[in-house]
Amino acid sequence: MKRLLAAGLTLALFLPGHAPAKDVYKAFLDPAIPHHKAIMELLAKIEAKPDDASLYNDLGCLVAWDGFWRDALRNFEAAAKMDKGDTKPMFNAGLVHAWMGDWGAARSAFGKAVKRGPGNWAAWWMLGYAEEKQGNTASAVDAYKKALRMDTSLFDVRRNPFAASSRLKAVVLTETYEKRLVRAAMPRAEQFEDDERITNLLQPSKVTPRAATAPSTPEPAATGPIVTTVPPAVTVSPRTGVGAPGSPYAAQPVAPRDVAPHPALIAPDAAPRRVPVPGPGGGEPYVPPQTAPVQPPRPPIVPGPGAGA
Repeated sequence: MKRLLAAGLTLALFLPGHAPAKDVYKAFLDPAIPHHKAIMELLAKIEAKPDDASLYNDLGCLVAWDGFWRDALRNFEAAAKMDKGDTKPMFNAGLVHAWMGDWGAARSAFGKAVKRGPGNWAAWWMLGYAEEKQGNTASAVDAYKKALRMDTSLFDVRRNPFAASSRLKAVVLTETYEKRLVRAAMPRAEQFEDDERITNLLQPSKVTPRAATAPSTPEPAATGPIVTTVPPAVTVSPRTGVGAPGSPYAAQPVAPRDVAPHPALIAPDAAPRRVPVPGPGGGEPYVPPQTAPVQPPRPPIVPGPGAGA
């Protein structure tokens, strides 16, 4: 009996004239999901600003990601009523209808978007695509042409995935070639009465140079004695390592030894250099021979008792 009642309620949801439930998506919100968390934040902002059309538009976009089409359309409709000059809600509503496969409703939504904003070139392109899906080739080409007045990249699949399935790309590009060529050449071929004035208007604002500052005076060199502290060396243990806890070597510092630096380690500027002296008559320079250091005399070896001569 319970199963029959549940089936009857489910069927009633899809009967004509039955109003679908509102805000169904709220029962599935999970704060651990990033865009669900964004939805919850938007709901809190809407409570504080219930007349902000942009909040409803963004909420509709996020709700549509999860497939709650009707809830998304309600939010787009609310945003469109609050701000009648914004084209984004109607454009997004057209996308939702397109995802649902209802191209008639999508054409209507995109048509409303271009009426609100004739400069929404993406809406013009989607209007042409909806017309193409409906089989209205002439209307589709006309809408495509208006879209390509300023934005020719709308037929690029990398930007517009719908462009991959359009069969009118070649027709539209061919019919608009001359106008697009003139438009592309205008920035380089136009002749202005005052080029300098236009250049000044188009160039970025100049950065105000920084005020000149007086050069900083160098700090006086330190005159006092320089004291450096060298930490005592620690004996290395082959088993427990240097200073390892519990090592008998950890508390056995080794006093540093005073070892004279090797002559090869003396800085080049500090080490004496041999200067070649020209030889007699201006010949090859005479270089004094390098003599071996004088070794101290060794004590004579005295044979011990019983040793031979």
